[in-house]
Amino acid sequence: GLALRGTSSVPETVAQPHGSASALGLVGASAVGAVMLGRSGRARASGVARRAEADVEKPPPFDPAKQIGVTSPLGFFDPLNFTKVGDEEGFRKLRIAEMKHGRVAMMAAVGAIIQPLVHFPGFKDVPSGIEAVLSPPGTYGFVALILVSGLLELVLWKDDENAMDSIGDFGNPLQLGIGQPWGATVEMRNRELNNGRAAMFAILGIIVAELATGENGIEQLGLNPADYSF
Repeated sequence: GLALRGTSSVPETVAQPHGSASALGLVGASAVGAVMLGRSGRARASGVARRAEADVEKPPPFDPAKQIGVTSPLGFFDPLNFTKVGDEEGFRKLRIAEMKHGRVAMMAAVGAIIQPLVHFPGFKDVPSGIEAVLSPPGTYGFVALILVSGLLELVLWKDDENAMDSIGDFGNPLQLGIGQPWGATVEMRNRELNNGRAAMFAILGIIVAELATGENGIEQLGLNPADYSF
């Protein structure tokens, strides 16, 4: 009877470690499962976030055809395809050049008409037309004009590179870049661009016609500068 009791007690002592190992295994499996579920949940959440970001509507690319200066009857006129959709930097450079050349052309076209009629003191002997900038003291005045224009461009008339809605907007030149620009409406800016475009053709035509005929801007209109000069 003692032997039997001894033998029966041995399996009990051996079975205890086996139960502990099973419990530890169960705990470990539960921990691994929890970790895997956590990773799966984070992956699903990350996927949902990415899909939500993809569903958010992206802003449309920069479109030159929707900028200021597109007016009837030609609308968006770029037959040589200089501007590209999405190329805001390239369009900004071209628009700045267009605006500056347009302003210079407007002054040049007016000057080509006024210069044969009006002579400032000390410039009475300066010839009219193209020769005015090639003959002293007309040359001195031309150099002074370039220096003043460069100073205004570098100091006062600057384009805001961060402004999408004012590409090539240098304000009202009569204000010298001081204060809020007058007449800074879409209509006025369209007028300035269109007048500048017309002036570029005008001054080009005046120069070519003078080279071909020898007549200055007033004479090309069939008028005699001597009858109107003062």
